[in-house]
Amino acid sequence: MSGNRDGVFRGREGERELLNGVLDAGTGVVLVDGAAGTGKTRLLAEVAALAARRGFEVATAQDELDQPFLLARLAERRPDGPTLVVLDDLHLAEPGTLAALRSLLPASTHEKVVWLLARRRGEAADRLVAAALARGAVRIELRPLPDNVIADLVTDLTGGDPDQDLRALASTAQGNPAALTGLLHALREDGQVAVIGGNASLRTDRVPMRTEALLRERVSALGGKARHLLQVASVLGPRFEPADVAEMLASSTAILLPALDEVISAGVVTSLEDRLAFRHELVWRLVADSVPPPVRRALHREAGEMLLGRGDSAVAAARHLLHGAQRGDARSIDGLVVAAKAVLLTAPDAAAELAVRALELTDQSSPSLLRRTVIAVRALIAAGKLAAAQALAEDAMSRQVSFGSAAKLRHCVAMTTLLTARHTESAETSEALLVEPGLMPELVPWVEITRMMALLGHDRGRAEELAESVVRGHQGSPDDVLATALAVLAAIARDTGQPGVALELAREAAQSVTSHDLCAYPQLLLATVFSGLREFAEAHSVLRRARSGPSAVVTKGIMTAVVQARVLLQAGRIEEAAVEARTALTTAEETGHAALVAPALAVLAMVAIHTGDLPAAVEHVERYRESVPADGIMFSRAYYQWTDVLVTYVGSGLDRALGLLADEYPELVSSGLFAEEPRAAGWFVRRAMEAGDEGLAKSVVDRVEQLAAENPGFRAVAAAALHARGLVDNDPSVVELAAQQHGDLWAQANAAEDLGVLLDDRAASVRSLESALGLYREIGASRDSARVLGRLRKLGRRRRAEPARPASGWSSLDDTERAIANLVAKGQTNRQISTQLFMSPHTVNFHLRKIFRKLGISSRVELVMRSRDDR
Repeated sequence: MSGNRDGVFRGREGERELLNGVLDAGTGVVLVDGAAGTGKTRLLAEVAALAARRGFEVATAQDELDQPFLLARLAERRPDGPTLVVLDDLHLAEPGTLAALRSLLPASTHEKVVWLLARRRGEAADRLVAAALARGAVRIELRPLPDNVIADLVTDLTGGDPDQDLRALASTAQGNPAALTGLLHALREDGQVAVIGGNASLRTDRVPMRTEALLRERVSALGGKARHLLQVASVLGPRFEPADVAEMLASSTAILLPALDEVISAGVVTSLEDRLAFRHELVWRLVADSVPPPVRRALHREAGEMLLGRGDSAVAAARHLLHGAQRGDARSIDGLVVAAKAVLLTAPDAAAELAVRALELTDQSSPSLLRRTVIAVRALIAAGKLAAAQALAEDAMSRQVSFGSAAKLRHCVAMTTLLTARHTESAETSEALLVEPGLMPELVPWVEITRMMALLGHDRGRAEELAESVVRGHQGSPDDVLATALAVLAAIARDTGQPGVALELAREAAQSVTSHDLCAYPQLLLATVFSGLREFAEAHSVLRRARSGPSAVVTKGIMTAVVQARVLLQAGRIEEAAVEARTALTTAEETGHAALVAPALAVLAMVAIHTGDLPAAVEHVERYRESVPADGIMFSRAYYQWTDVLVTYVGSGLDRALGLLADEYPELVSSGLFAEEPRAAGWFVRRAMEAGDEGLAKSVVDRVEQLAAENPGFRAVAAAALHARGLVDNDPSVVELAAQQHGDLWAQANAAEDLGVLLDDRAASVRSLESALGLYREIGASRDSARVLGRLRKLGRRRRAEPARPASGWSSLDDTERAIANLVAKGQTNRQISTQLFMSPHTVNFHLRKIFRKLGISSRVELVMRSRDDR
C-alpha cells in the first residue's frame, strides 16, 4: 500500500486531485495503469468511499468473475443518477467481458456516470484502453514512489527517521509500496529495526531470516541469465564494472544488456556514476552466499588472474587471490606477494595478511619459500606483529637456509629485538652480520642503521663514535645511513645540553632521509628539540610532515603519537596530551613495542601528577623503572629521571625526592635537562631552597646559566636561567623578567606563582598568584590550581572555584571544541581538521565525542544541522 498506518496516501496527491476533478464533473472514464503493488486497488477503494460520501451510487465487481454480471445489470438499466462504476484487474478479464465494457463506455459526457477502470501495466485490455482513450478517457499511471516519499513511508511504518543504511535497503523495493511494506514487515518480524531518539536504523545483532527469505524470493524470480550475472558480479564485490562481469562470462557488455536491465529493474542492482552496485550489502551477501564455496573460490581465482593479466592494481587482484588461491598455484601466490610488497608501507596489516597467506600456500619444497618468508617477516614487522615476525624468522633459520636469506632474516630479528627494547641483542646481531663476508650490498645500510639505533639505547659512547665515523667518511648525496648517524649525534647533543648543536644536526638528519619507512625518527627527534626550546609552531610543523607521509607502519605511528603527546604537554594542552599518550601506550603494549612504552608512561605520569592523580603517576613511574627500560632514544634519560623525582616528591616528600636525586640520579642536574625542559630549573631551585640545600640550588643555577651562555639565542634557556637566578637571589624583579620571557604556559605559570610568593606587597602578590591560577586553569593542571588557591587563601583572598561552563549547549564548548565543530560544519574530515589544528586524528575524535555529548547529538550530520540552525 502507498500509505501509512492511518490510511493516508503518500505520494499520490496528484492522482487524488485529478480523480476529485472527475467526480466533480460527474462523468468521464479514468484508466489507472500500474505495476503490481503500486496501490491501484487501494486508490480505487479510496475513490469509491469518497464518491459514496458525495452521493454517488457506487457499482463495483467483487472480482473478475463478477465483472460480466455487473456489466449485464448496467446494460439492462442505465444509471440515471450520479454513479461511479469501479472495475479492477481488467488484465484478468475475459475477451467477452472487455467487448461488453467497450460497448457500454459513454460516447459523450451527458451521462452522469464515472467509469474507474484499472489494470496491471502492459497486460491485456489493449483494445479497451485504445477505445476509451479515443473517447476522451483520462489515463493515470501509478509510477514508483520517489525517494523522499519512500523515506516518509519508512518513517510511517517504523516510527523513526531512517538512516542511510535503512534507506538503501528500502530502495530495493524500487518505489513499490507493496514491496516496501512487505520488506518492512519482514524487518520487524526479524527485530532488525531499532528506533532510538526518533531515528530508525538496522540492527546487526539479529539474524535477518525473514528478510533474507523475502530478498531471496526476489532474486529467484529473475531469469537464469540474470541470476548467473549477479552471482559472478557478487564475487567482484558490492560494486563492479559491467565489463569485468562480461569478461569473466566470456561475453560482452552488449550481449549482457538484457540481463543487466533485468537486475536493475528488479531493484537488486543500481547504477552509480562509474560502475554498478548492489543496492544493499544484505542483497550482495545473499547473492554471494548462493554461490557454492568451491565455485566461489574458483571465481575469485579467475577474477584475480584477470586483473593481474591486464595489469590492473595488484592490490585489487590480491583481494580475489586471497580467497581463491590454492596450494601450489604459483601464479596466484605470486600475485599475493606482489600485492603485499605494493602495500607494505601504506597498508601494513593488509600486507601482512597477504604475505602470510602466500607463505601458507607455498610448498615446503618450493624454491620461493625463503623469499616469501622474508617478505612475510618484513610485513609482520611493518604491521607491528613483532612476536609473530621474530618467531617466523627464527623458525625459518632453524632449518638449512642459504646465506643470503639467512642474513635478511637475521636483520629482521635485529629489528624486532631493537623495537622490543633488547638493545644488546640487536647490536650484537647487527655487528655479527656486518663482519660476515659476502653480505649483500643492498642489506648493509639497513644493518648499519639498526646497529646505530641499538647502540644509542645500549652504549652511547660507541654509538657516538660510530656515528661520527659515518659522518666523517660520508661521500656523495645524503642517504638513510647518514640521516641516522646525524640523528644519533643530535640525540646525544640534546641529552648533554647542546641544544644548538642538536637542532643543527637534527635539521640536517631530517633533510637527509630518503626512504619513507625511516623518515620518522630524524623528523620526530627534530620535533622534540624544537619543543624543548619552546618553538612549538616549528615542532607542530615537523609533526604534521611526519604524519602526512605515505607510511602507515605501526612503529612510526606509535613514535609519532608519543612525541606529539609530549609536545602537547609542554605546550600546556594537557588533556590532548593524555589522549595521545594513552593511544601510544595501548598500541605499544598490544604490539610488543616495549621500547615505546616508557616514553608514553613518562608523559602520562606528568599528566597524572599535575591533575592530582598521584596513584596513577606512581604506577606509571614504577612501571618504567622496574619493567620497561627508559632507553633515551625518544626522550633523554634525564626526562624520565626528573619525572621520577617529581612524582617521588609529591608522593613521598622532599627528603625521599632529594635522596633519590643524590643516590640514583647524581648526574641529573649536570645533564642537559634544563635545555630540554627549561621549567625544571625553577622546580629544582624551589626544592633546594625548601630543603635549605644551598649547594644544590647553586649547582642548578650554575648549570642553567652555563647552558644559557653556551647556547645564546635560545629564549627558553635564557628565561630558565633568569628564573633560577631570581629565586636563589630572592629577587622579584628578575623572576618577573623571567615570567615575561618564558615562551610556554607552564613556565609562565610557575614564574607567576614564584613571583607571588616573593613579593612583599600583598596586592601585587595576589595579582601575580591570580595570574598563575588563570594559567594553570587554562592548562588543566588542577593540582597546581589547588596549590595556588591555598596560597591566595593565606593572603585572605577568597577565590571562588572557576566559573563552570553550562553542562550542555554551544556555550558549554571550549575554544578547541568550537574550532573543531566549525570545521566539521564546513565538511572537513578528522584528518583535515587534525592538520589545521596541530593535533592527531585521535585527539580530534576525542573532542568530537565530548562535543556530541554536550550538544546531545550522535553524528556529524546532526552537528552540521545544529550548527546551521544556531547560526
